[in-house]
Amino acid sequence: MSAQPTLRDQSLDSFRGLDVLLMILVNLQGSAVFAAQYIKHADWSGITLADFVFPVFLLIVGLSAPLAIERPGVVVAPTTIIRRALLLFLIGVGLGMAIKGQVSPETIRWTGILQRIAIVYLACAAIMALRRGVALPIAAALGALIVHSYLLLFVGSPDGSPPSLAPGEGISGWLDRNVLPGRVHRGSWDPEGVLSTLPAIASALIGVAVMRRISAKGLATIWLGAIGAALVVIGLALTPWLPLNKNLWTASFALVTSGGGLLFWAGLRALWPFIETFRLARWTVEMGQMALTLYVIHMLLIALIVRKLPDGKTLWATSFDALAATGLNPALASMLYAVGATALSCALIPPLRKRGWLLKV
Repeated sequence: MSAQPTLRDQSLDSFRGLDVLLMILVNLQGSAVFAAQYIKHADWSGITLADFVFPVFLLIVGLSAPLAIERPGVVVAPTTIIRRALLLFLIGVGLGMAIKGQVSPETIRWTGILQRIAIVYLACAAIMALRRGVALPIAAALGALIVHSYLLLFVGSPDGSPPSLAPGEGISGWLDRNVLPGRVHRGSWDPEGVLSTLPAIASALIGVAVMRRISAKGLATIWLGAIGAALVVIGLALTPWLPLNKNLWTASFALVTSGGGLLFWAGLRALWPFIETFRLARWTVEMGQMALTLYVIHMLLIALIVRKLPDGKTLWATSFDALAATGLNPALASMLYAVGATALSCALIPPLRKRGWLLKV
């Protein structure tokens, strides 16, 4: 974006850093079979700590957007915003191709983490450009959640199947199979699919509304926590009709994860004056400010370790089996593998920063 400095909230940078580190831990576990349950995604409905990671990151995207786009005395051109979104999208597609190891129209996955962030960021920027204040992002978020919920619960697919919340069924699965080009990640549906993009945008718009309120009039930490708690309660109240489901990104899931994220940030903001000088706190701020570079490094590491060796096993499986052969409990070995791979990803940041090779879009 612009070369001019942005207003920064260091507790928010630390929050982003902690979230991306947890994302890497989740993605780089030694074995999905032996993954610790709390950092393993729910198979379908349900929620674990791992399921909070991506929606909380989108909340942070929303919280950060007003600080980057609505800086006093600075006009961020629409072309700059579009350029940033396009670059994020293309980086995401490129990383997917690197992991897949193939480049063909049938194997390209056009959806993914960075691709969704790009779309959500662009949608938030467009809504922010229409009007100042908190009313519009709140209304847009509420509208997106209502429309998404109505489609899931009451609209069947054009092929005649009834509404359904089952994997690959209903309007959500139909859209993924018939609208998305290239490879659909789960065969009949995609976790970053077409319909779930609506509530994902809502997750970020909640962050936009909160940060606009903070920037305009301030917001006591206790009230920030109260907003988070209220969102969690409302989300849980919806679960008899809309179960907590990351794959569908149900309204209950969007509200509970956004509320949980705000609660955590409220606690971090309250503690920040007491911990901001600690080396570990400063390190999380740095990781948050270099989140894109760190994310790309860990994805390239995945692209390396999924390559098959001459014996047909992946480098990932071979290296984990060597660790597990030490006699460690398999779940502990899986966690230690993730910690080691995360540490390796972080260790590459200082030499890249020294050479000025950090990614910025």
